[in-house]
Amino acid sequence: MILLLANGFCGMLPKTGAVVAGLYMITMTNMYLIFETGHLNRSLTLSKKAMVKGTTTSLLWVLPSCYYAAIGLAVVTYPICIYYIYSVIKRNIMGICVYIAWIIFYDLANCVIIVLTAKAAHQAKFKISPLEWFGLATRIPTDCFWLSFTVTYAILIMESQSTGRMSLKVRRASRQVVVPPRLRLGSIARRIQ
Repeated sequence: MILLLANGFCGMLPKTGAVVAGLYMITMTNMYLIFETGHLNRSLTLSKKAMVKGTTTSLLWVLPSCYYAAIGLAVVTYPICIYYIYSVIKRNIMGICVYIAWIIFYDLANCVIIVLTAKAAHQAKFKISPLEWFGLATRIPTDCFWLSFTVTYAILIMESQSTGRMSLKVRRASRQVVVPPRLRLGSIARRIQ
């Protein structure tokens, strides 16, 4: 099978890109947790103010619940990312597949959570931060970018395990010289130049 990114992309080989993908996800999760705790505190303050005024709506409890769910998903992401980096280094295909499935689930769950939060906030006469939409809109394409390295590395590992090769370096198709004979310079002509 000819792989699209087997020789690397953006100056990184698939293994390097896969490790950087795990480090990227840990960094993004740190940043996401910081923002989500701020949003959670804001929604809790809003719900307390609404209870004091007596203007509670039936969906006001959804706001903090959505933020708690997002924080819970982010906390679960840490051990999965650490296991993923370990799996990349040890060439464990199961850990890489778990990471791929988790990132897809994590992004889909965050899409659902932010839509539910926006609807509940709209009914509570409250607006969610545009930063939440921006964070989701930028994280999904970058996750797809880094998943390309992860998937490529997983395919390389599966191919190397099926052929029994230990090295993941791509072999040349031929050891023959690819320049036609009449365009090759002889040994005398090379010395003259």
